Amino acid sequence: MKFQRYKTHSFVRKILEGGTMLHYGAKTIPDNGYFAIPRLTSDGLMLCGDSAGMLNPQRLKGIHLAIKSGLMAAETIYECLKNNDFSAEALKSYQTRFDNSWAREELYKTRNFHAGFKGGLLPGLAHGMFQMMTGGKGLFERRVNKHDHEYMCKLDEYGRHTGKLPEKETIKPDNKYTFDKLTDVYKSGTQHEEEQPSHLVITDTDICNNQCTEEYGNPCRHFCPAQVYEMVDDPDREGKLKLQLTPSNCVHCKTCDIADPYQVIRWVVPQGGEGPNYENM
Repeated sequence: MKFQRYKTHSFVRKILEGGTMLHYGAKTIPDNGYFAIPRLTSDGLMLCGDSAGMLNPQRLKGIHLAIKSGLMAAETIYECLKNNDFSAEALKSYQTRFDNSWAREELYKTRNFHAGFKGGLLPGLAHGMFQMMTGGKGLFERRVNKHDHEYMCKLDEYGRHTGKLPEKETIKPDNKYTFDKLTDVYKSGTQHEEEQPSHLVITDTDICNNQCTEEYGNPCRHFCPAQVYEMVDDPDREGKLKLQLTPSNCVHCKTCDIADPYQVIRWVVPQGGEGPNYENM
């Protein structure tokens, strides 16, 4: 919604004038920084690139880190092949390689970038400046950060802060500068077998249909960019709504898995590995 509004600004609108949307995509990125990197190895397992959270949040770049981690993983695998040992102990040399590499140094210098914005834009800009001037340290060694979904306000909390409830979507898509979600899904080229089991597993739909409706207003229907989640009239409860899923629309951004305030949505790999077909993106 915010990006749709951004495109209607006169300056941006002038840039987009005469253009055509060719492709659409949506993807969350692991930009929480160094302190969110998990343990990199286990028995027969090494985590590289995005799966290990190796992304520079200050620059929103991670391809070079993915390549470097892949090279270090390959060196480790070569050693393991020679020794025919893929245990967690043998794979620990991958962690050592990372700890001694420029990749770790770069990620450590940007470890507090997002945490610096915890108090808002202006404090964040100040923290970012000091981090760059001090080689990454900034004004604090580490600031405790919460999970993304824990920052979501309940409706009554939002109202106390702003004096009003969240605004409803007010921009009507014109399919020239702004587009409806189903058009976006079509442009993503996503495909799923219609009758396969849902790859979006909801552990407790009662929370969605009752508790979330009252406390958060079902934010999944807003943060999902592909209209996978909709609240429709419940035929069994007059005047009430129930959650309706359309998993075949999913563009695999995984926002729901991350942002759901109750953490009852779990994204799993769909049957057959289908999904969006991102070209030239």
